[in-house]
Amino acid sequence: MFGLERYRPIVDDWEAFRAALFRPQPATIRANALKTTPEALRRALEALGFALTPAPFDPALFTIDAPPIPPGKTVLHWLGHFYVQEAAAALPVLALAPEPEERVLDLAAAPGGKTTQIAERMGDRGLVVGNDPDGARLQSLLANVYRLGTTAVAVTRQDGRRLSGGRPFDRVLVDAPCTAEGNVRRRAGARRTRSPGEHRRLAALQTALLERGVALARDGGVVVYSTCTFAPEENEAVVDAVVRKAGGAVRIEPLPEGLPGVPGLEAWEGARYVPEMVLTRRIYPHHLDSGGMYIARLRRLAPPPWADRLPPSPGARGAGLERPDPALVRALLDGFRDRFGLPPTALEGLTFFVRGGDVWATRLADVPDGPELVAAGIRLFRLQPGEGKMPSPGPLRNAKPTSFALLHFAQEARANVADVDAEALLALLEGRRIAPPAAAALERGFVALRFRGTVIGLGHLDADGLRSGLPRGRAEDLRAALLEERALHEAP
Repeated sequence: MFGLERYRPIVDDWEAFRAALFRPQPATIRANALKTTPEALRRALEALGFALTPAPFDPALFTIDAPPIPPGKTVLHWLGHFYVQEAAAALPVLALAPEPEERVLDLAAAPGGKTTQIAERMGDRGLVVGNDPDGARLQSLLANVYRLGTTAVAVTRQDGRRLSGGRPFDRVLVDAPCTAEGNVRRRAGARRTRSPGEHRRLAALQTALLERGVALARDGGVVVYSTCTFAPEENEAVVDAVVRKAGGAVRIEPLPEGLPGVPGLEAWEGARYVPEMVLTRRIYPHHLDSGGMYIARLRRLAPPPWADRLPPSPGARGAGLERPDPALVRALLDGFRDRFGLPPTALEGLTFFVRGGDVWATRLADVPDGPELVAAGIRLFRLQPGEGKMPSPGPLRNAKPTSFALLHFAQEARANVADVDAEALLALLEGRRIAPPAAAALERGFVALRFRGTVIGLGHLDADGLRSGLPRGRAEDLRAALLEERALHEAP
């Protein structure tokens, strides 16, 4: 049996819904406002042969019909100029509507699409905590935070149902784990019939996460609950249970104007929900030629009855995070600027922390540290073993800048920059040494690799030649993107 047949009575256009489920889903991308503009991204991708159609509700989103190569296998994607994100998945953050300088929590954040979208809409100013309990999924979250260059994100690993308290958040996103029926166009297994027990088990988890999200918000704060499933048991029923249990401490409010979808359900299989449930939104695949999504926007008015169950804050710097000696920071930054000919204003406005022998750069004035903290901002330097204090004389002698430091903070480099073409870059990415560019005045040691006018990462120059300092995984991904684009240009 077609597992989604149970939703026929509540879908606004069943035939259009069913037809969309069996139609290939177009690719959708989100321009990264921290790196580019929608207009510049569109021009750059169109030059590669892509045809982009902007979304009517968000100029940063584009649909790509019949892309010549997968958009995620382009150099622009590798550089962090965009994120591949289906249109429906972008809506919860638009409903959250974060503002610069706010404190925002993404309670179930991996793989990072919504976390980075929040940071982008905040102009990378404020605090974004991206939390997820799954260590494997956290790696994709971290990779996207680093690739897109979001310095205002702190990544934590904790069960969201027990996330520690502390200073409350202005906005909380609870994008809850679910049966993922809205992903049916990308995962055929999502069409299978779900058992009542499966819905109940997930609903219990979702309710606990939403309760924790409300408890972590400030009075007057916004909490957005979203899933990518069609099941009322995991959507309206969860919101209804939390609102009723809150006893007036939480209300449902309308989503921002202009977002697509149809009103939430007033009732399902004999259960009636609070009247305000019609203010929530259901997005079906045929609405956006995308996946499915459910979104509810809540406002916390007062502490809910369960707020006193929050565990205490773990306290500052409980995970080995510490402010470095100001002299160390000055020496590192001066060495970085001098080595690459950067202006004195480079790296201004950042705060620096040391953890695990690494120096991190973030725009956070203070980091919500604790045992669950995984990362804060972007790793800027790796201190050499045994060199946790001052580096030895000479620029960066005992500290190694990361490739992400160069990618995100050294685009104005004027010294020790090696410009490489595609052939030279491929050789470097394959682990070979090359002769340094003849026109470049390079000193031995750290070098900024520049390709097509963009600094892409770290290189090393010694008596044997120039070699890449990019991490292996990043080097492999860039090599694959270069080969994809080469094949595209060579196609008849």
